[in-house]
Amino acid sequence: MPLPENIVTEPSISVPVAGAAVASERRSALSLRAWILTATLFLVPLVTYWPATFHEFGLRDDYSNIREAHEEPGVIVKFCASHARPIYGWLLQATFGQTDTVQDLQWLRVISALLLGAISLVSFRGLRALGWSFGASLCFAVLLALIPSEQVIASWAVGWPYAATALLAFAAFFTVEGAINVGLSAGRGRAAGQWLLAIGLMVAGALIYQSSVLLYVVPLAGALIVQRRRTAAQSARWAGIHLGFVVGTLGLAYAVISVLYANGVFVKSGRIAFEHHWGGKIAWFLQETLPNALSLFVLNDNNHRDHALYLGCAGLVGAILIAGAYLEWRRYGRARGIVWVSALLGLPVFACGVSLAASEHYATYRTILAMTAVLLCFLVASIGALTQNWGPVSRRLLAGGVLVTAFLTAQHHAFALIAVPQGNEWRLIKSGAKHVHLDRSRPRIFAIMSTPSDISTATIYHDEFGSLSSNSEWVPKEMFKRAMHDLHPEVANLDALYDFSSGPKLPPDRHYDVIIDLHRLRQFYIDN
Repeated sequence: MPLPENIVTEPSISVPVAGAAVASERRSALSLRAWILTATLFLVPLVTYWPATFHEFGLRDDYSNIREAHEEPGVIVKFCASHARPIYGWLLQATFGQTDTVQDLQWLRVISALLLGAISLVSFRGLRALGWSFGASLCFAVLLALIPSEQVIASWAVGWPYAATALLAFAAFFTVEGAINVGLSAGRGRAAGQWLLAIGLMVAGALIYQSSVLLYVVPLAGALIVQRRRTAAQSARWAGIHLGFVVGTLGLAYAVISVLYANGVFVKSGRIAFEHHWGGKIAWFLQETLPNALSLFVLNDNNHRDHALYLGCAGLVGAILIAGAYLEWRRYGRARGIVWVSALLGLPVFACGVSLAASEHYATYRTILAMTAVLLCFLVASIGALTQNWGPVSRRLLAGGVLVTAFLTAQHHAFALIAVPQGNEWRLIKSGAKHVHLDRSRPRIFAIMSTPSDISTATIYHDEFGSLSSNSEWVPKEMFKRAMHDLHPEVANLDALYDFSSGPKLPPDRHYDVIIDLHRLRQFYIDN
């Protein structure tokens, strides 16, 4: 495979003995720079999500996961496996089994933030190896950790395996690249081993979270953007190998879980179904999924708040992408333009392939991570092309402004739209639990369930940003049970010492010792 044209090789230079100290100092400086860069890429997501990470809160599944991991081992694995994610279930069982209180969920969020830092580092080094410039690679790596999909992953205790899956996908891509290169140099035995390793990485990732494993496509997009020495036919063949590998390994993962279903190891969920109504799915993709990915840091909202800004941002990003494709065509010729446009149109759709193939029409940010990352890759490259004639100071000011804005936006979304509203619910439940006196004979507790109108944020999007956990028949019970266990960890068989019930209204004909009114959530409303 030819070297990317952006990579400049330096001739070897013999260093005189007298200059050995200078060469050593230069190597030390480069090593220090590498360590500083590594630390920075890890610190960006950790600092960004710090307020949300260490806020005391959980989300709907967290409460049941803690209980089931301790009281019903195996239930989490079976549930996740019913959705074709058995390894995901095992990872949740292992980590929630080490979690005793809601406050302890902060350590799972720390893991998420560190994994996002690892993704940034791997993407930076990967793009540099593929031929990207230092500045463009760094901008992409930092922005990748700040997009809404990553905001959700960093804020959800159950989300850390999503980030782990993304790392497996990156590792699989570069392993396949190594296998292709080794195969070309006649090292077939070594190549076979690399192919097997890559298959294992992808199958494992697909059995954790299928949508995240499609981040494999991101370095593929990065390579197609900068490696211009290949002809269009060579690019198509090379990309075809990678895309075929992804389809094959996803198919293999599906075959594995199907065998487990057929042999009764796990029970298949009814949600595991393929799409048959493609007209409606395409409309859903164009109306919901694609704008969500294009709008980047402006969130969609169920109530269409700031809808003009949301659509305007999506339109602006789309215009920049079109301009980038036009410049590539004009500067490097028709063949390169075709490669760029084909990749720009095809790879984001491929990166959303799992959601397109599934029968559900539910556009969430956590499922469009790969698609957003591919579009972000083209966006950074397009902005680089559009500002090619700018001075270095102007380009740095633009990059700095974008990164600071992305940082502040991501921090606000994670804290104000996830941590704070969920923390408000937990605080109300925990406050009610503190009023329960176990010395009485079976105190009775009733929780008045929240409604969608009780949201405490101006923005709400599905079950991710600004949503309520307690607007459910089963979550208030799990939340209260966890609150009681957190307050009285020394009491055995705690559930048998009280009666808990919940509903939309307080029954008029019964007396309760403690009443938890979750409608009070609206009192915490902030216009964000």
